[in-house]
Amino acid sequence: MSVIWSEQIDPILSRGISLEHLGVRNWALRRDDALGAIYDLEALGIPILGGDVYQLIGEIAEQTYDSWYCDQAPDELDSVFLKRSLDKAANYICSYLMQREIFALVPKI
Repeated sequence: MSVIWSEQIDPILSRGISLEHLGVRNWALRRDDALGAIYDLEALGIPILGGDVYQLIGEIAEQTYDSWYCDQAPDELDSVFLKRSLDKAANYICSYLMQREIFALVPKI
């Protein structure tokens, strides 16, 4: 299997469901797994630039076209952006209310 994000990030995100069938080289994680991945990425110092929401239909992920993003301000310290981006991702995921949703995270590499 080829590396998608990095050798550090792929083991964290690949706990999810592959999105290859949609032409997306990423994985989507259930809510608790996504929140765990945010914690793991924080430990590595990796911000999250955004993410996409999918819905499980059976065992197949389908797009909902819902998403979020977080850009780093020009003068924002990396440490401040790290915290803000992870908080935004966690808050979005925790507040998203839909049945059988899964979340694809986009880490900054």
